[in-house]
Amino acid sequence: MMPSTLTRLSGPLAEKHPQSIMLSPPFLGSQPRAFYKDRVVLHRRCKDCKFVRRKGRQYIICKTHPRHKQRKI
Repeated sequence: MMPSTLTRLSGPLAEKHPQSIMLSPPFLGSQPRAFYKDRVVLHRRCKDCKFVRRKGRQYIICKTHPRHKQRKI
């Protein structure tokens, strides 16, 4: 493991278990984003997918499953 992902415990717990190490998740900076998939034909993948027309293009957006976002090329 990388040293940046390990954090030593402090306080009373560390006194009882001096060798205990708590793992912390690596810093990602921001949340991962779901980008549009470019498609020739758009299909709704679930009941919450909605067709939207913006700036002359057709899109499908889905608030429950952001990975369903599509854009017509």
